[in-house]
Amino acid sequence: MLICSDFAVNIEVLDDFCAAMSRPTIVFDWPGVGAPGVSRFQRMPALAALLVGLLDALGVAAVDVLGMGWGGLLAQQFARDHAHRLGRLVLVATSTGAIMLPGRLANLRRLARTSGLRDIARDGSAARALFGGRRDTECRAVAGALHRARAPALSAVAAQVYALAGFSSLTWAHRISAPTLILAGDDDRLMPLANARVLQMLIPHAELSVLCAAGHWLLIERQFEAIRRIEAFLAGDDARTRR
Repeated sequence: MLICSDFAVNIEVLDDFCAAMSRPTIVFDWPGVGAPGVSRFQRMPALAALLVGLLDALGVAAVDVLGMGWGGLLAQQFARDHAHRLGRLVLVATSTGAIMLPGRLANLRRLARTSGLRDIARDGSAARALFGGRRDTECRAVAGALHRARAPALSAVAAQVYALAGFSSLTWAHRISAPTLILAGDDDRLMPLANARVLQMLIPHAELSVLCAAGHWLLIERQFEAIRRIEAFLAGDDARTRR
């Protein structure tokens, strides 16, 4: 499974999630986000083409794709442009792009800080205030995972914002033919649940699965529950996923 991470997130943040998955995962860093280098300013179609190059370099013909947050937009672009390389699609805590139902604007602005996620979610209380989630232990788990986040380069942040600017799948999401699981928390303060419902209506073969009292980082908050639902879906057990 190829994982497209959220905005300014390096691969170490999802170490525990990937280790708990029963299938192999492919996770990557953009230049300037975890990996050294300078990001090029490219739109989503060009970034989706880079993913094809990554798969070619690894000798992988087709993959299931999971996209979270910003990475969910990239995953949608990949599903549209390179459907022949895609098995199933999982969209986590994401939206249709620039035209969406926004979360708290102050929280969205804080994500653009170049100091990185580690400094804006130092403990469970800060993680809850920024990302949502109602359970203390789960919010502390999010803060703990984000302590592995690195401060992204300014060029990397600008490049990811550039790719997002003007992007919207509203007019073409109905062309995504892959079976799709949309996973969302009902306490997400960055991507309100309404965005997941819009995606469900637009994508023809989409199922919506909601985690109650979960925030934006549900892959960390509810790691085992999220994995159970994702793996049931990837195995083709759609009825179990709905339940």
